[in-house]
Amino acid sequence: MPPTIAFGTDGWRAVIADQFTFDNVRLVADAIAVAARTLHPPADVDANAIIVGFDRRFLSRDFAAVVAECFRGAGFRVILSDRPTPSQTISFTAKHRKVLGGVVVTASHNPARYNGLKFKAWYGGSALPEMYDAIAASLGQRSSRAGGSIGEENILDAYVEALQGQLDLKLLKGARLAILHDPIYGVSSSIPSKVLGIDFIGSLRVQRGIHDSLEATIVDGIRGEVNPSFGGVNPEPIPENLNASQNVMMAGGYDLAICNDGDADRLGILDERGNFVSPHKIISLLALYLVREKKRGGELVKTFSTTRLLEKVAAALGVPLHETAIGFKYVADLMLARDVLIGGEESGGIGFGAFMPERDGILSGLMVAEAVAHYGLPLSDIIARMEKEFIELHYDRRDLHRPMDRNVRLIERVRAGALDDAFGVPFRNREEKDGVKMNFADDSWILFRKSGTEPLIRIYCESPTTEQVARMLDIAVAALDS
Repeated sequence: MPPTIAFGTDGWRAVIADQFTFDNVRLVADAIAVAARTLHPPADVDANAIIVGFDRRFLSRDFAAVVAECFRGAGFRVILSDRPTPSQTISFTAKHRKVLGGVVVTASHNPARYNGLKFKAWYGGSALPEMYDAIAASLGQRSSRAGGSIGEENILDAYVEALQGQLDLKLLKGARLAILHDPIYGVSSSIPSKVLGIDFIGSLRVQRGIHDSLEATIVDGIRGEVNPSFGGVNPEPIPENLNASQNVMMAGGYDLAICNDGDADRLGILDERGNFVSPHKIISLLALYLVREKKRGGELVKTFSTTRLLEKVAAALGVPLHETAIGFKYVADLMLARDVLIGGEESGGIGFGAFMPERDGILSGLMVAEAVAHYGLPLSDIIARMEKEFIELHYDRRDLHRPMDRNVRLIERVRAGALDDAFGVPFRNREEKDGVKMNFADDSWILFRKSGTEPLIRIYCESPTTEQVARMLDIAVAALDS
């Protein structure tokens, strides 16, 4: 395997013009084409058809053309998107049209200097680890077959229509909400407006004082134009990258802000005051809304680093809850095997099993707006009422670059119980599903998880107060560095 190419849990990402070059894109695309011939989809899936899509990053359209040509040369009928689209559009199209899968040129939420390739499979989700293993084993190989073709198509409209079928559009449009959408210059720009069937106007109408006279829900947008530098921020919808939308929200008038990452499979939500509402609270709210208010059936899934609030909600509703290792791929695996209503992770990836086993930052964002419309209350009040009924918890995470041997020593100390009395809260038990998690009597927890490939350790914490979260993380970092 060429040393510059390594596959992560969701494809290959690298710095443009360094490792992410046209030659290496051809190398990886050829390997995907070879590995794709070894897959065994159901009989009703067209194993000779593949979809190719791309995001708004620098040269993404050109890289996608190269990928499409590689697949054409390998004898595939290529459906090439005629415009930038969300990654989940590729997954949806593969499932909806019953084709072998798709490749999307994107680096998701990574900095602007990166680009990447993801492979999506016929079932409507990311490639399984064994599929990426097959791709890695095929690097350097090339398949040449006759009969291939390339046809450009609009694959976005069918996805938008499918989203409309997942939402109560009458409720949403009639609620007279003012929604701010911040795609951080990514591919979701103007899509929420399309889903709601309303015109997208890239100006802030609410700031002109018309909110009280709205006749129907509107969506205003910021940072919607094409900007491959993403305005100098990483296209990840976390607080430090949302100053632009927070400033608009704090000026008043909007009911919520839906923010998406570069390829739109993750979301961040701001309430009517401009406060960031963590994905932990969003997935809990959506589970509560779907089960209690919409009477939806199915099970819930969360990753090991996701909130205990969802556990309380599931228990109160009498709904089965599954916990997986960290990474949405594990959530998706359960969606393929079980009747899952909703599943998610702490980084803002939320998916709905009845739709497809894939994260969708647009659908989950609009589902939050639908919940706001249903309850008829400010989002901050809805969250506060949920926390009063179940539990109020706060969360933070620290990613620390330290020597690998130091990270290993800390994990060993935690596993041996050396830190059981260090946090000033009665210790309850320990779990080791993915890393080592310490649970405490007040529902606090702190999770230690080291990287196996780089000198990095992640420490996650949830506790009843923000002050206690910060204190526990400080204690953990001090233990790491002592």
